[in-house]
Amino acid sequence: MVKLGCHVSISKSVDLSFDRAKEKGCDVFQVFVKNPRGWVAKNLSEEEISKFKSNQSTRNLYPTFAHISYLPNLASQNPEMYKKSIDCFSIEIERCKILEIPYFVVHGGSYKGGTLEQGLTTYIQSIIKGIEASEGKVTILIENSSGGKNSLTGSLKNIGKIIAEINDSHAVQVCFDTCHGFGAGYDLRDSKAVQNTKEIIEENIGLTNLALIHANDSLGELNSFRDRHEHIGLGNIGEEGFRALINDKDFNQISWILETPIDERRNDIGNLTYLRSLIK
Repeated sequence: MVKLGCHVSISKSVDLSFDRAKEKGCDVFQVFVKNPRGWVAKNLSEEEISKFKSNQSTRNLYPTFAHISYLPNLASQNPEMYKKSIDCFSIEIERCKILEIPYFVVHGGSYKGGTLEQGLTTYIQSIIKGIEASEGKVTILIENSSGGKNSLTGSLKNIGKIIAEINDSHAVQVCFDTCHGFGAGYDLRDSKAVQNTKEIIEENIGLTNLALIHANDSLGELNSFRDRHEHIGLGNIGEEGFRALINDKDFNQISWILETPIDERRNDIGNLTYLRSLIK
């Protein structure tokens, strides 16, 4: 059975994320390891760390995924921005190690002010620094983006180049976001489209390197370059597309994390319930 979950809050204490995930009916879940809207990280208390690790070993919610905060740009061509990004990246990887979180999702970043080749070089150097900091304890998951000008990972071919250059499947794998992929031009609206996109993933990345799916419907049209998440089945990917995805023998062998909206139409529980209803 596919493991489904969503992103949950670490407000007040990081260890409370387990209770919040259980309340939502998660099999797995994702967190930030610090305030995602700032560069500064408040120290984790020994009690928080101990409780988080204890929960991870006893609460049957595994694996846990962490997501990089909003501000770092690991492909930045601006020296000041790049230094701040690497410092923040390193802090968050260190927190993953301390909390024994095995997977850390990172964005591709923008190479504005440089060329694609310069962006790839900078980003690969960043990931290598992350690998060194992780000391083999955290697998970095490169997330595809919705594409557009100066976007590094809107192209699965570019992600494939990064994966091939690093050539270490324990250290680096991939998170495929359905909304981002659709915005970047990878169709997912029916079983034929899903099969075609799966073949592109296999050709460029390799399905064995796919460790996580971010399951989000899309407010944007195909190839719109828009990163606007929608409730499962209510966007432009639609119910038929998610039914094909969730029942695919390769995609349903890995974990799925929802990052869908919370509003008067649905919450996280509603989206998880809806997605589970599509499983044959």
